[in-house]
Amino acid sequence: MTVWTGDVVGGGTDSNIFMTLYGINGSTEEMQLDKKKARFEREQNDTFIMEILDIAPFTKMRIRIDGLGSRPEWFLERILLKNMNTGDLTMFYYGDWLSQRKGKKTLVCEMCAVIDEEEMMEWTSYTVAVKTSNILGAGTDANVFIIIFGENGDSGTLALKQSANWNKFERNNTDTFNFPDMLSLGHLCKLRVWHDNKGIFPGWHLSYVDVKDNSRDETFRFQCDCWLSKSEGDGQTVRDFACANNKIHDELEETTYEIVIETGNGGETRENVWLILEGRKNRSKEFLVENSSRQRAFRKGTTDTFEFDSVYLGDIASLCVGHLAREDRFIPKRELVWHVKTITITEMEYGNVYFFNCDCLIPLKRKRKYFKVFEVTKTTESFVSKVQSLVPVKYEVIVTTGYEPGAGTDANVFVTIFGANGDTGKRELKQKMRNLFERGSTDRFFLETLELGELRKVRLEHDSSGYCSGWLVEKVEVTNTSTGVATIFNCGRWLDKKQGDGLTWRDLFPSV
Repeated sequence: MTVWTGDVVGGGTDSNIFMTLYGINGSTEEMQLDKKKARFEREQNDTFIMEILDIAPFTKMRIRIDGLGSRPEWFLERILLKNMNTGDLTMFYYGDWLSQRKGKKTLVCEMCAVIDEEEMMEWTSYTVAVKTSNILGAGTDANVFIIIFGENGDSGTLALKQSANWNKFERNNTDTFNFPDMLSLGHLCKLRVWHDNKGIFPGWHLSYVDVKDNSRDETFRFQCDCWLSKSEGDGQTVRDFACANNKIHDELEETTYEIVIETGNGGETRENVWLILEGRKNRSKEFLVENSSRQRAFRKGTTDTFEFDSVYLGDIASLCVGHLAREDRFIPKRELVWHVKTITITEMEYGNVYFFNCDCLIPLKRKRKYFKVFEVTKTTESFVSKVQSLVPVKYEVIVTTGYEPGAGTDANVFVTIFGANGDTGKRELKQKMRNLFERGSTDRFFLETLELGELRKVRLEHDSSGYCSGWLVEKVEVTNTSTGVATIFNCGRWLDKKQGDGLTWRDLFPSV
């Protein structure tokens, strides 16, 4: 990776710089760029060797600075990524300040990936409408933030600052916020909402949030109907909500299916091909693919792609496929069978993919009753569709502090739980009127979030505040209270600036 700092007065920086990469196959966690050897100086390019997961082709990059140091501003010109194995190049252009005073007055930017002079994502603007509930004490004086999640990653943290209403988030009011010039997230699936618990009345009862993608002219609703308050409900000020549009999805009258048919080397057909899809909700009409001398399909060793509109079928379970001989045509012996190798069907609305590993010879007949039926071999549910179907789940988090002298901590402790379906975001572990994380103690907490699936990692950290901040963590146990499945994350290490490796955070992985 090569980073260019601009040739402008004061363009260099001493701030800490963080990067997140997004690609077709996922995203990286936020990574800090090494500042050693006088990097990020004016009119300078700095090169890094980085090892990341293979998520290419890349779609966008997020760069964030913390605004600290004697030179808290930075003029970022551009960034180039080169795959050391393939030589593929991806460019990201910015050409502006990351600063609280100059340029766009922001410490965070997103850059679209440019490959072979083509931008990999589209630009759009979002309008966010927030409805506060009509119950006593529902309004809040706190500062509110959101993160929007979609098929193309997430928006990063968006502060809900400027509304048409002078006094935001009052009882039974709707506040509207505009976010121009953003990279499109595609279909939206999840929203994270939280506040900083500041102000005279920070507790908030949120009714719903509507997010409109203005380029697509499509609105996504996130139904909330709960408290974000330390003194009401379950005491949480951070919530994740799945998009309620999945209810609309279940009631879709029509959608589009992409059908990809791979013909093997065992036989081709010159005749018309027909298919019928069988779903959990509906059975499709007959899809007919006409084969002619002008537009030949289904040749040996080729792949053909078609699109058809249909009633929404739900999850596809099987399909019927056949080919019919025309009555006026003589059929050579070599055309008596058609070798169907694979069929792949993509439901275009949400990107769910169904694979049929056929590898079968289908006989050519003059009557429609001769066909083959295939069942789904494999299903790939899109990230959006999967997240929209998630339900809120309570997780029990048990933290065990070690027995060594000084093992307890007075610092504020935070946890992030990562699973196959996403993460909880950074959550504070706190309870009223309790002295937590004392030597040899076990502390129990409950966090509600959208179901995480199989747990993959826990990040435990503290802010080094308090008289005795160093902390020896024995283990963390996380239990899905709806299934009873418990996952243990052993630690046995210090989170202390003065002991061990000096880190105040740990990534813990499931114990065997």
